[in-house]
Amino acid sequence: MKKHILWLLGIILLISGCQTENTSTGTGPFIGGVGEVIVEFEDIAPPEQFNQGEDVPVKVLLTNNGEYDIVANNAKAKIYGINLESFSLSGDYKENTGILRGKGEFNKEGGEQEIDFGNLNYNQDIFNSQDFIIRSKVCYPYQTTAIIDVCIKSAKSEEEDTCSITGEKVTEGSVSAAPIKVTSLTQDTRGSNQVRFDLKIENKGSGNVYKENADCEDLEGDISKFNNKDRITLEAIHPLGVVCGFRTGEDSNIGEIVLDNGVDEISCWMNVENAYEDTLRLVLRYMYTDTTQKTVTIYEV
Repeated sequence: MKKHILWLLGIILLISGCQTENTSTGTGPFIGGVGEVIVEFEDIAPPEQFNQGEDVPVKVLLTNNGEYDIVANNAKAKIYGINLESFSLSGDYKENTGILRGKGEFNKEGGEQEIDFGNLNYNQDIFNSQDFIIRSKVCYPYQTTAIIDVCIKSAKSEEEDTCSITGEKVTEGSVSAAPIKVTSLTQDTRGSNQVRFDLKIENKGSGNVYKENADCEDLEGDISKFNNKDRITLEAIHPLGVVCGFRTGEDSNIGEIVLDNGVDEISCWMNVENAYEDTLRLVLRYMYTDTTQKTVTIYEV
């Protein structure tokens, strides 16, 4: 009986050991996940139903679900999608008046800012009732930071047991919560004395990404929107000596990438003398826009 019990315990320990070996335990410094600035109309601003000629408040709530702080006056929202003159509303962007903090250790839900557009008043004729869709757009600068454990080792490195370049390097929490994500990082050797980092970058948010210095008002025009869309600044901060192959043909630690159907892949590399473990630190900078809408019913009086 005792031999049978010991045999079962041995099997259980063997299975547990295999499961532990195959499970990735690496975690990074970030909360992680897909995080962006959510724009929503307040529950009763406007209400879902109101009367013709009635003054009705219009407000949107911005909630920062990512991990990057947006300073005052940098996030903008506007009303669009209706005849603004008929509703007595302005089509201008309005800015956040205070800092819109990202999620963090002491702010698990992310910061909020309310933007007040004043009152609407529909001044046209209504027969019985009519439905309208009121839309709002948010436009804001954002950053994604990646701090990913990597192995700095070339093909001629003698310290074979120092670390391994094989396998996926992006782990839970190694990339900050943001709409633009580094979704994959794998490594290989390049020549005899270099290590290569192959990156995959994706737009995982629900909105559109534009060049970091794009102007929100200018993005209302088709030409500016086309020229700036899907362009992101990528900068390799650490280790020193990392350069990337950008489309411009210039190998540098900073440059512009362009997403194609929401995805881009780029390779970076560095010269290596000795094998060691380190972190690859990247920053992605961009403008981001997203929208929301609400259906309202206006009744004849």
